[in-house]
Parts: sequence; C-alpha cells; structure tokens
Amino acid sequence: MDKVPTGIIGFDKLLFGGIVRGNNVLVEGIPGAGKTTFGLEFIYRGITEFDEPGIIVTFEELPEFMYRDALNFGWNIRALEEADKLRILCTSPEVLADAEANLIEEIAGEIDAVRILVDSISHFRNISKDQIDMRRAVYGFCNGLRRLGLTSFLVKERESEGNRLYALEEYVADAVIRLENKERPGLSRHRVLEICKTRGQDHVPGKHTFRITGEGIRVFTLTDTVGANYAVEMHREDELLPTGVPGLDEILQGGLPRGVSVAVAGSSGTGKTVLGLQYLVKGALERQERGIFLSLEEPPGQLMANARRFKWELEVLQKQGLIKVIYMPLSEMEIDETIISLGEQVKSLGIRRVVIDSVYGIFSRIDNAAVLHEKFYCLVTYLNRLNCTTLLISPAWDLATGSKVEVVHSVVQGMILLKSVMLQNRRIRQLELYKMRGSNHATGNHLLEINTSGIQVFPRLGG
Repeated sequence: MDKVPTGIIGFDKLLFGGIVRGNNVLVEGIPGAGKTTFGLEFIYRGITEFDEPGIIVTFEELPEFMYRDALNFGWNIRALEEADKLRILCTSPEVLADAEANLIEEIAGEIDAVRILVDSISHFRNISKDQIDMRRAVYGFCNGLRRLGLTSFLVKERESEGNRLYALEEYVADAVIRLENKERPGLSRHRVLEICKTRGQDHVPGKHTFRITGEGIRVFTLTDTVGANYAVEMHREDELLPTGVPGLDEILQGGLPRGVSVAVAGSSGTGKTVLGLQYLVKGALERQERGIFLSLEEPPGQLMANARRFKWELEVLQKQGLIKVIYMPLSEMEIDETIISLGEQVKSLGIRRVVIDSVYGIFSRIDNAAVLHEKFYCLVTYLNRLNCTTLLISPAWDLATGSKVEVVHSVVQGMILLKSVMLQNRRIRQLELYKMRGSNHATGNHLLEINTSGIQVFPRLGG
C-alpha cells in the first residue's frame, strides 16, 4: 500500500505510516480547533520534507494572510510559491464545481502537484440548497481530485458539538479526522484529535491529545506506552530497592520491590515532598542511581531551597547528572505529553527512580473517572515497564474526590499513608504502609519524625 506521510509529528503513527495515496481526508472541527494549521502543515511538510509539491485552495482567506500565519511557525510558504513548489488559488466553489474550468488540473500540471488543501469544503453548500445537488457537487469534486492523483485535505467547519449530525461530506470522504478544542477544569482548553474513519487502511482508534507549538502540530498517543517492550535492564523478582529513609526500609524488610509505583498520600505538612526528595538524594549518593523529580506545583528554586535545609545539594547532583528536576506548571501541563516526555527522558538518561509531585495535577484536569483511569494506568504501566521505581505524591484520601482516589487504589502497587495527629497537645507524625504488593511489611502506624537529616521512621512492633 502506497502511503503519503503527513510529516506532522506523532500523527503518522496513528495511521501506521501515513494516508493512502490519492485519498480524500476530511478535517473537521469548530472554530479554533486547528483545522487550517493542520492542513497547512500537511502541505508544507510535503514540500520541504518529501519533495511533493502542493496546492492550497482557499475561498475566503487572502494569500497575504496565509503567508503571515505560516510565518508564525517558521514556514516561508511565499518562498515555496516562488520556487514553483506551491500554488495558492483564491476562487469560489462555483468555479471549482464547473467541470469545464479544469483550474486545479492546469495548476497541478504546472508544478507536478501531489498534495492539495481545500479550505473549506463547507462553502460548497453555497452552490445549492438542494441536498442531492450539493452531494453530487462534492462527490464530483472529490472524484476529480482522485483522478488527478492528488492526496487531499478537505477542511470542514462544524457548527455544534453536542447531539451532532453526520454531514454528507463524511460519507463521501475516504478518511475523517475530527479536531476538538474542549473546555475542561482550569483555565486552559484541551485539544483532542480523533480519526473516525479511514477507508482502505487501519488506524489507531480513540482520542489523542495534540498541541499547536511554535513549530507546528504535535500529536501525543499513549498507545506505545502500554504496548511496547523496552530494552531495559530487568530486575529480579526478589530484588529490593532501599529507599534511603531510616526505619522505612526496616518496615519494608529491605526496601521497595524494584519497578513498582507507590502512592505517597497525606495532608499538607506530613512530609510527602521531603520523603520524595530523600528517596532521590539517597539513591544518587549511596547507590549512584539516576532520578527525576517531576514537579507540577513547586518551582525548582523552591525545591532547591527546601532541600538545602537538610544539606541536600540538588544543584550539585543535577550538574553531576544524577538528579534532574523538571518543572511542569499546571497551566501548561498536558497529561499525554507529560507521560510521553517523561518516558523519553527515563530511557535516554537511564533513570531508575522517579518522583511525581503531585498527582493532584492529573486529578484536577480530568472529571471523568474512566478517562482518568486510562491515563493513570498508562503512566504507571509505562514507568513500571521502564524498570523505574516511582513515588507518586498524592493528596490525603479524605480530602480528595472518592472516585478519583479509587483510581490510584486500583492501579498502583503500593501505598504509603503519612498522617498528622494531635496527642496530648503535641502534633505527632505517623507512617502507615497501607499496601505493598510483592513485599512482606510491618502493618500499623509507625512514628515518623522530620529532623535536620530528613525523615526518620521508628518501627513499632505491630504498629
């Protein structure tokens, strides 16, 4: 099967290489979903990366505005036009629907065009109010593009998102790509892409996050994170990883099982972040194991200052390549992108310990418990398969939404609860190993103290 790679980062993976050559692809979405950018990049990448000249047909936007918009991504399409690699055609749907005009055929012959973008095919509705005549016009136009051997992206405007009806263009096109720019909890929207139909080829189903960056579109798919086998140094089933926290390893009878994910939950001030930092610092100093601290809330400067109170020099460990602090503020964080980026750095840097502080950032972005479960499962499974032992800093169970907490309960292999109680007018910190699969551990509440050296746990027989 001859396929045309789009060149859009991450998108061709969903199509196992690209679009079947000569197919008509409908790209539909509401205003601001990224339809025109998607089609424009298809043309630009085709010319610059695959030497496939292209045509852009527009019914409303003038070439000057297209030149300007493309330059925002560093795409000089005016230069491509001057080099006879691109033609921009401003016309009307009536002219294109005229079988005797042959405009596209003439232009395609002049530059040996292989790709075409039509923005937007929705304007064909202006030709006739009769549904049969309009369908005949769209069908004839699409067949004409196929006859010329052009692989086409046809932009279509959607007027609503709820209780949607299926338009005739979706039946005529060979493939349908739906772009969404959805509202979600927080201040930002969420861009999602779904391939609804691909005639004559297979594709990865489901909704996939995408981002419009300064260099174009990037699509993030979590399929690879749960379905691939990674060439990492696998651990023995009985191998334990010392946490570096005095007393905690004793409760764990040696340490954490390597390659598991453990939720560390507690209210504010119970020592969750300190425990995560200590886990990474001791692993780096005592075992030379590289680690990543992914912060979704505290900026790096604040983490560095907190670490210095315990005489942990994170700056030095970063320069030595033993610990990497990554700051991803909630206002910019996309869950799929974060999971994929984290995995890529784990593989490239040889990371064995990971701390994510805190997973509340993931909770806050997703209302649907089923979607949250899928994302969280991908995160945990990906890191486990990469042989990372991960601490997931979480809010106290009694302060979080019940259904979301159950997601953590069902996915992680272990849970450590940090508590703070008042006893005889004195605040006492406690640690409880709520669960730890594959490990014998001492149950009950154990005294926990935070001193100048970090956290220390005092195991009590039977709690």
